[in-house]
Amino acid sequence: MFRLPRLFHRPRHRHFALLDNASRCCMLLTATEPPVGARWVEIAEPRLALIGRTLPGANTQP
Repeated sequence: MFRLPRLFHRPRHRHFALLDNASRCCMLLTATEPPVGARWVEIAEPRLALIGRTLPGANTQP
């Protein structure tokens, strides 16, 4: 009976950006688990305007 709420719980979606060698965003990803790799950073919200640009410092979360 205690597991019933877990059946209806949805995993939280998180947003990530893949950075290139110049710290520019080259890919966006929304997933429930962090991707594998050192160049992925978590961002507050996915915006297509970030592609090809450096991320603002306030937008990244360690």
